[in-house]
Amino acid sequence: MSTLFSPINLGSLHLKNRIIIAPMCQYSAQDGLVSDWHTIHLGNLALSGAGMLIIEATAVEAIGRISPYDVGLWSDATESG
Repeated sequence: MSTLFSPINLGSLHLKNRIIIAPMCQYSAQDGLVSDWHTIHLGNLALSGAGMLIIEATAVEAIGRISPYDVGLWSDATESG
């Protein structure tokens, strides 16, 4: 079996394989809020069988975004998403 498909531990985190889906900027948020689109997109990737999924860039301040459509984490509303 290829090493790619063998389990690995990263500290206390156990991954069933070494496939990692890298973060992708999707530019699909409105005012920093995630939507149903994100649920479906990330949910599909989570079910893909990869050992780890890293979500897209998330701005901690609205002024720090790469684009106006980036996911945010600067308010109660964006945090709840």
